[in-house]
Amino acid sequence: MLSMHDDHESILFFDDLTPAQQEALRRAFAQDPALAETYAQWEQVRAAVRRSLHAHIPNRRVFVLYALEASGHGEVLSDEDRQTLATARSRLDEAVEAHPALADVIGQCGAACDDFEAAWAQHFEAEARVVPAAAPRQPARSSRPVRSVMRWSWRVAAVVAVVAFGAVLALVLQRDRGLTTVTVAEGAVELVELADGSTVRLLGGSTLTYAAPAQATAFNRRVALTGRAFFDIVRDRQGFTVETPTALTTVLGTTFGIQAEEAVMEVVLATGSLSVASKEAREQVVVLQPGQMSRVVRNALPSAPAPVDVAEALEWTGLFLFQATPLGEAAARLSERYGVRVTVAPSLTAEGVTGTFAGEASLTQILNTLAATLDAVVQGNETDGYTIAPKP
Repeated sequence: MLSMHDDHESILFFDDLTPAQQEALRRAFAQDPALAETYAQWEQVRAAVRRSLHAHIPNRRVFVLYALEASGHGEVLSDEDRQTLATARSRLDEAVEAHPALADVIGQCGAACDDFEAAWAQHFEAEARVVPAAAPRQPARSSRPVRSVMRWSWRVAAVVAVVAFGAVLALVLQRDRGLTTVTVAEGAVELVELADGSTVRLLGGSTLTYAAPAQATAFNRRVALTGRAFFDIVRDRQGFTVETPTALTTVLGTTFGIQAEEAVMEVVLATGSLSVASKEAREQVVVLQPGQMSRVVRNALPSAPAPVDVAEALEWTGLFLFQATPLGEAAARLSERYGVRVTVAPSLTAEGVTGTFAGEASLTQILNTLAATLDAVVQGNETDGYTIAPKP
């Protein structure tokens, strides 16, 4: 049976579902008109892209020849193959330009050929080792039949890489429907704005895949992350889901940080609430409250919510995170970070302040914002130090 977490993902691969799973998804359509509309839109996109693919690639065999040559294995093509390819080359070039995901298919063909070559070499080397030394010499044979066998074997290996054209089509569809992938260089930070106004502070070495803001699709409340990011999610009736290699994190409106590697994911919640589930058991959900964290290791359930110091646990984000933090404590942190003395009037020391500030923001900008929330003022300068005091 499909869970609610599976519905949108299952739409992408509806044809690959079992009859029972397809029937479960149809029942979900009947209960959720928005989900049914999403499926209808997806089918329209699929049909349009399928027409485009078939217009560019009416003969898949020719595309296999194209992939062999493009992946560096053109030596296995016959003169007839080359002539066929020359006739179709311009159309195939247009197809790859129109559908960038076809480049991935070409890469798969090349990898399949490399694997085949390695297996072939291993087989014949092993066969040569078991031939008796005294075996009678056989008449020399022409290499032409072997070349022919090799040529067709290469081609079969390449065809294996593209025979599941439905899966390839799904990949092309995801690219064509407006998904964007951002990868941030090590040591850099990039702020990504999503289609619903939510923002993601993406840390160096991380990759985020999402629907581009110009694409108002039904999938713009779902992203995929590998690496480290801090999310500030706009509240909406439709949940927002972050997919990582090991887990699914679903929220409505909240701020939180995720560190996601291939085998483990850690999430720390700053504000709002969120649920976490492993990909292996999506129905077993752990719910976090502000100031809690959970970890999901591959093939394991999420760890129970554990209390953390949010500011300390999310220090890697490069942000100042204050959540009902006593103003005196916030001032001490800022003083240490900027190397400037910051004091607070005794009457304001215990007052709680809440806010999120980028590490690159100026000290005066942060102090003035915090003071404004308490109807206070900032006095002094960088040389002599600052004081947050009640208005006169």
